Amino acid sequence: MSRSVPSHRWRTLVVVLVAALVGCDSDDGMGPTVATQLAFTVQPGDATAGASIAPAGVAASERASGAVITAAVEIQDASGNVVTTATNAVTIAIGTNPAGGTLSGMATVNAVNGVANFTDLTIERAVSGYTLSASATGLTSATSAAFNITPAAAAGLVFTVEPSDGEVYLLIGPAVEVAIQDAFGNAVTTATDAVTLEIGTNTGGGTLTGMTTVDALGGMASFTDLMIDKTGTGYTLVATSAGLTQATSASFDIIFPLSSLDAGFGYNCGLTTGMNAYCWGSNSDGQLGDGTATDRSTPGLVSGDLSFTWLNLGRVHTCGISSGDAYCWGQNGFGQLGDGTTTDQQTPTMVSGGLSFASLSAGASYTCGITTGGDAYCWGINFRGQLGDSTTTDRSTPVQVVGGLSFVKVTAGGAHTCAFTSAGDAYCWGAGGLGQLGDGTIQAFRLAPGPVSSGLSFTSLSAAGNYTCGLTDSDAAYCWGENLFGQLGNGTNTDTNFPGLVSGGFSFATIDASDDHTCGVTTAGDTYCWGSNDFGQLGDGTQNNSNMPVTVSGGVSFTLVRTGNDQTCALTAVGEGYCWGQNVFGQLGDGTTTNSLTPVRVSDP
Repeated sequence: MSRSVPSHRWRTLVVVLVAALVGCDSDDGMGPTVATQLAFTVQPGDATAGASIAPAGVAASERASGAVITAAVEIQDASGNVVTTATNAVTIAIGTNPAGGTLSGMATVNAVNGVANFTDLTIERAVSGYTLSASATGLTSATSAAFNITPAAAAGLVFTVEPSDGEVYLLIGPAVEVAIQDAFGNAVTTATDAVTLEIGTNTGGGTLTGMTTVDALGGMASFTDLMIDKTGTGYTLVATSAGLTQATSASFDIIFPLSSLDAGFGYNCGLTTGMNAYCWGSNSDGQLGDGTATDRSTPGLVSGDLSFTWLNLGRVHTCGISSGDAYCWGQNGFGQLGDGTTTDQQTPTMVSGGLSFASLSAGASYTCGITTGGDAYCWGINFRGQLGDSTTTDRSTPVQVVGGLSFVKVTAGGAHTCAFTSAGDAYCWGAGGLGQLGDGTIQAFRLAPGPVSSGLSFTSLSAAGNYTCGLTDSDAAYCWGENLFGQLGNGTNTDTNFPGLVSGGFSFATIDASDDHTCGVTTAGDTYCWGSNDFGQLGDGTQNNSNMPVTVSGGVSFTLVRTGNDQTCALTAVGEGYCWGQNVFGQLGDGTTTNSLTPVRVSDP
């Protein structure tokens, strides 16, 4: 007789069967589980760039074999148990990527027994704090622990701070820097190799000077004192180091940009934008300041490694200002260098007295300057009272001009001196036999400043030879004194003892007087000259004197013009120098000794 099973026992049997179908832990031998997530069971360790990543503690020889597991990722159920039957495709990618690195190697692997092993992963960019992320379709992704990639062995060089365009003889700045890198472009910060720089492309035939071989510090070689002695466009530098691939810099230019210039007796000088002083022409008494007495037909650097903010030429001596200190060089027979001696100097010598100067003017065997406080001082020859100290005693050190006046600028001439105040009032002293003092009189000399009779307000003055010219606040040019060659520009050759208007109705931005000719640049940018022209110093293509302004030929627009004894120089807006007139000493700076009736370009050093 059959017996029925109670209903509650059927329910128990169903529960057991369902449980059996669902399965248990994969390790209890009772059947499969459901995969839900990924987990790193072997974490990636630190490695060098481009080398296989392996867990910490794995030897380099093992890493090189390529069989070392980079990372292992388990496929797990919700309880964190490995699902040994899982064969999902698992993909590894960089998670945290602080250096923008690239992961190389087999990044997608099919799991075996629930585990995906990655054996050949590499990253090329060195930095700390990378992580890897693991993903598989339908499963929760996982992120590894952080690890670091360090640089590989040093392999090559690279310019990290390129050489910039610069000035001849001026330090290339900022400092050029060359990094030692591995094959992947990572800086090898432990490298201390010696790195050498030399000129690669040498368009100007220049020489690189300074410390050209430097030991790297922290994988970086820094070159702080490089300079090139010749101008040129498209220079490059080449960096080399034993056993490393060399590097070539970007191209750069070395130029000779003038910011100002001045003219003397058969020689000229200019300042570059980098405040280096250059001179060329006659050097009989060391007035070029290069340590020799040799004439130069192209610009030469003034010795002494000084940075000048002001430069002015006398007849045979030169003076400049560096950090407020006055320096002079050249002829010194009357103490015009101001160093307490009467010995000529071929290099810059500091003026005695400890005064701080704002401007200087060198005349014929004497010099004057304005201090930063507005006081006027002079030194040198004083036979006509041109020093303004109420005596005719020569001085080899600065003496203060009497009268208690505060001046903006002073200008030293042949044997007379003029200056103007902030109110535009002009004063002159010294020789006055040809009316150059501008006070309406003819007198042998005056030992102290006296006012110019004009009622005009001056913004600049230029004294030279035996006459004076100036610009008023309305840009009009006036001149007074000797007029033998028409240097006053008033249409006559008659001397005058008070300011007379220069003919032509021009508005001038700048004006400059020499011994017997005058030039100026108008506010419209045109250049005019007048007076003596026996060597073509007026620049109009002739050798005819003119007592009225004539246009300088050549079609070049100038911003500044300066007159020497028998030559004239001018400056363009882009810093190019031009000269014309006499050239027997090479004072035109074009590499020749041939006179020119029109402007010629001053050569680069």
